[in-house]
Amino acid sequence: MTTPFKNIIILGATGSVGAPILAALLAEPTFTTTILTRATSRAKLPPNVPVISISDAYTRDELTRAFTGQDVVISALNTTAVTQDDLAFRIVDAALAAGVRRIIPSEFGANNLDPRATELVPVYALKGNMLRYLMQKAEASHGALTWTSIACGSWLDWALDPGKSGNFLGIDVRGRRATIWDSGRARFSVTTAGNTGLAVARVLQRAEMTANKQVFLSDFVTSLREVVDALERLGGQGFVVEEKESGPAIREARERFEKGEFEATYPLLAISFAGDVDVGYDFEKEQTVWNEALGLPTRTLDEVVMGAIESANSS
Repeated sequence: MTTPFKNIIILGATGSVGAPILAALLAEPTFTTTILTRATSRAKLPPNVPVISISDAYTRDELTRAFTGQDVVISALNTTAVTQDDLAFRIVDAALAAGVRRIIPSEFGANNLDPRATELVPVYALKGNMLRYLMQKAEASHGALTWTSIACGSWLDWALDPGKSGNFLGIDVRGRRATIWDSGRARFSVTTAGNTGLAVARVLQRAEMTANKQVFLSDFVTSLREVVDALERLGGQGFVVEEKESGPAIREARERFEKGEFEATYPLLAISFAGDVDVGYDFEKEQTVWNEALGLPTRTLDEVVMGAIESANSS
């Protein structure tokens, strides 16, 4: 039987992805969690949690020293950080050199091995290459290193919070305005931030079951029109809706990305959820969903939407 994981180090612990993961790790008394941060970071870190600080260069030697003695490395770095300068590859190499037993890479979205997703959004292709590299290194280690990737679809609670996402999906809850791409009926899986963090902790508690697996999460499946309908129904007020075609926006964003504008990836990511494009986001239709196996609590569209309305009304 595999020795349980105890020592865990997380990169990107204070970001939108990392914060709920860190909270779930700290709530589990069997884990000893360490935060890895950049020397120049000014992020406010929780007290009484060990912190290792390294240079902004994230060199392989620094990473290897930081990872030594750790059972698990969790990368919760944002899309910009993890897909540039080969950082994700250095994390894998350093973890292997340090004797780490499990890596959870910076996935937390689409199935980055699905060609439908990687063809539309270049950053999915970059993440797919990184996951394949991790898989190859793990296989070559003959079991010394394992991996688990987490695909959770959309964080709708994050997307409806303008302070966190900048109205990522084009829905302004407080201003009661929404952009609908194409039909607005494309189906996509949603996992709340809290359940995503809890899933990471539960994955590590089920080390053998989750070794070398893509773990797909889905609290529920919805569409952009269903989200707007729920906002109107629960908020008691209508929304001004602007309808757009995704095709021209996709072409423009891809052209900008190919010219070196990395920020153009974010409208592509939003359209991959909201537009009439097939990237395999309906995990409940296409994949085995792990929510029940991991014992995650049930979450609903109305619950998430009501939380967004209450937050908007109080701000």
